[in-house]
Amino acid sequence: MKDFAAKTVVVTGAASGIGREIALAFARRGARLAVGDINEAGLQEVRKELEGLGAEPHVSTVDVSDAERVAEWCDEVYTVLGRVDVLCNNAGIGMGGRFEDVTMEDWKWIVGVNLWGVVHGCHFFYPRMIAQGGGGHIVNTASGAGLAPLPLMTAYCCTKYAVVGLSETLRAEAALHGIGVSAICPGIVDTPITRSAKLCSGTDRSTPQELQERIVRIYGRRGYTPDRVAAAVVKAVERNRGVVPVCPETYVGDWLHRASRKLNDINLARSVKMFLKYL
Repeated sequence: MKDFAAKTVVVTGAASGIGREIALAFARRGARLAVGDINEAGLQEVRKELEGLGAEPHVSTVDVSDAERVAEWCDEVYTVLGRVDVLCNNAGIGMGGRFEDVTMEDWKWIVGVNLWGVVHGCHFFYPRMIAQGGGGHIVNTASGAGLAPLPLMTAYCCTKYAVVGLSETLRAEAALHGIGVSAICPGIVDTPITRSAKLCSGTDRSTPQELQERIVRIYGRRGYTPDRVAAAVVKAVERNRGVVPVCPETYVGDWLHRASRKLNDINLARSVKMFLKYL
């Protein structure tokens, strides 16, 4: 898919961060937008930005963890816009901490958004994309944490590994209908997710709140902005790429993990000790 003029692009988690930049990137290429997020105030700001680019977005408050709401939204999008050419299941949340400090409610929260949100998007939109004909593309936002394990992020890695596995498997099936599927795997990107993430544990020198403040500063100094991830999303659709690492550290982590799991185990164990001691 090279030309997005008059194509319909659906984006979840569009009120901020990577989702916002994805919506803006496709709007600049002439696409019609349907954007959803649980953050209504943020959505209205994005609406203004999209309208400033000449788009007339269909804007909806959507909790992607709610299957019934996603089903309703899918009906709304098809009623208003007629078809969907690109579906971006981007909504996500962050969580960190020792496994023993993560509650069952925490698990339900992160799985509900990061995994079920993607499942719901695919479940309701994908069959209609098949039925409408003409191909299309699905983009699922995973993470570098879906390609290689990260210290003290068991729940987050669990959901992102699942998104990568879902995407790679669905990609093979969807190809029969001319529909591409991509898993986008960013690394350290400065987005609001670092501020809204839940940290279930502190470290030897930091409370959870102090640790979160340090992480926000680290991500800010890293300076990798979400518009660069959005550019990778557009390119993935244009070139029909499968698993798409974004950021140098994601490429390195993916390569090391695949090159030697034993070495990766050693490095990960050391990383946990360093993380707890120095952050």
